[in-house]
Amino acid sequence: MILVHLKTLFSFRFYHFLAQLKARYAVGFVLYLFAISVLIFYFFTGSVLKTHLPIFLKNFPQVTFEKGVLTNPQQAVAAPISGTDFQIVFDAAAQTPPSVQELMTNHTLAWVHKNQIYIPSANGLQTQTIPANVSFTSTPQTLEKYQGTLQTSLRVAAFVSSLFLIAFILVMDYCLALAVVLCFHIFRHIFLPKTMLLKYAAFLLGPLTTLWIVRLWVNIPLFSIAQLILCIIYTQQIFNSIPGSSHEN
Repeated sequence: MILVHLKTLFSFRFYHFLAQLKARYAVGFVLYLFAISVLIFYFFTGSVLKTHLPIFLKNFPQVTFEKGVLTNPQQAVAAPISGTDFQIVFDAAAQTPPSVQELMTNHTLAWVHKNQIYIPSANGLQTQTIPANVSFTSTPQTLEKYQGTLQTSLRVAAFVSSLFLIAFILVMDYCLALAVVLCFHIFRHIFLPKTMLLKYAAFLLGPLTTLWIVRLWVNIPLFSIAQLILCIIYTQQIFNSIPGSSHEN
């Protein structure tokens, strides 16, 4: 699958070969992209936490746990994770936890309420119970004591969240790729079976996922527009290289 992934980046003619394969190969390719994205994101968050966790703890708000129950603050307080768009929210007074969509929209990695930690995932809100022996008020000394535990917990939370996040990103990218492919199919007046168009869109996830991975380390302004431009360029070249096309080299 790695070789197929590389060829989707550099060979437009290769897409025509892939489109002739059975649908299970396209499904397998998407599952491969999901797995490798989750793995890369896991190591990325690990390196980010190692670098930024000390800064995160230094700016950590004052919270109080008594026998495993969050008792303070009495209103939502966010602890931003330095170097990322994510945050952890503490709220002892809320009546009900927010929805998965709300947490994802606000880039909330974990939401702490009473004796539960709520983590958004593909299966809804996952919960972890805070041990009953946890009683402390956050100070620089207590945070340093629990730094190792916090780092492990945050990596687990990031991993669980990534299962939902990356699946969502792949679905959105597939919709984008399919929309562009259908537009070219309509305006270029080239007859192709619908199954081929669906497979073109699936394998276009190769370059789109690569762009997302690059974005983890390199800031790409107007990322959504960059994705659209990349998709248009690749789709144009794919259609130009269709055997019998007037643009075929």
